[in-house]
Amino acid sequence: MAKVLSVQVGRAKTYGDANAKGFLEKAWNTASFKEVVKRPLHVSVEGFEDDEVADRAHHGGIDKAVFANSYENYAHWATFLGLERLPFGALSENLTIVGLQEANVMLGDVHEIGSAILQVTQPRKPCWKISRRWNHTELTNEIFTSGLSGWYYRVLKEGVIGAGDAVLIVSQEACSISILEANHAFREPTHFAMTLERMVTIPSIAPSYRDSLIKRLNGTSDLAYMQTR
Repeated sequence: MAKVLSVQVGRAKTYGDANAKGFLEKAWNTASFKEVVKRPLHVSVEGFEDDEVADRAHHGGIDKAVFANSYENYAHWATFLGLERLPFGALSENLTIVGLQEANVMLGDVHEIGSAILQVTQPRKPCWKISRRWNHTELTNEIFTSGLSGWYYRVLKEGVIGAGDAVLIVSQEACSISILEANHAFREPTHFAMTLERMVTIPSIAPSYRDSLIKRLNGTSDLAYMQTR
């Protein structure tokens, strides 16, 4: 059974040197450094209590209130970063979940976790900040290429979530497209145009994500948010 291994939240802070110009040195503001919370936390339509989002243009809001990541991916990321192991929240996620991963989480899935009910709205589109988080300029692109992105939830029913809570699938959309399939289609729109067209019709995906899919189909999508150079 899938379950929550850990819950993380973080506050937006400024890091780096205001006078530096290099990507890995210049000042930046982020809430990427999430800390493990050992008590159950209340989650509202805006996300977890005590959690912040620095860049609300690309993260946060009711359709991206909670970010989840699969613990099954941790070994891959540890190897990629040249580390023996990673701490919970390593990918800046609120929920670290075991038993689910991108290949079996579907767009529109409704999950009951603790006393809350959440709905999968889109994959996380990896931005440059996760590369800064780990001082590795290629991490953002590796997430984009591999499709191991994690996923966002909107909160359908507010409640309390804590480590050890089961993740139960309440319902699924008829158009079953996994997070991994969605990421592959977004990465290679000319090869997966039919998948993108099906994704656009899923009523429960985040509106901003639908807009990006349409742009991708039209060949006009801007990937500047990934820029690590």
